[in-house]
Amino acid sequence: MAKGLDRYQARQDAISTLGKTLVRRSGSRCELCGASGRGLTPMELEPLPPEPDPEHTILVCTLCREGIEGGKLDPKRWRFLESAVWSDIPPVQVAAIRMCRQLSTQGVEWAGTLLNSVYVSPELEEWLESS
Repeated sequence: MAKGLDRYQARQDAISTLGKTLVRRSGSRCELCGASGRGLTPMELEPLPPEPDPEHTILVCTLCREGIEGGKLDPKRWRFLESAVWSDIPPVQVAAIRMCRQLSTQGVEWAGTLLNSVYVSPELEEWLESS
């Protein structure tokens, strides 16, 4: 069990080293909702690469992280996804599309409509389906 904990801690330490890169990329804002000053943290997206990589990681605020990790989703709050799904940053687009899919399965009409209008490259579609 200690080996697993050690690997987990080493990965967390490696993710934290991505912080400066992610802060620069995001302009010190949540890459999903655009909020600043809400305790931004890096979050890796599944499937995880062998080593932490900024191309598989987003910088998110506490509220977005809670939603992504399965917290209660208020459809009104998540309307920012209407912009995030068009991001030119692949992990941001993947996270936004995944959240729209989740909202759509809960019957949120605007999320389903949005998903029908978004172009997803074959590479991103593969990433979306691989988790």
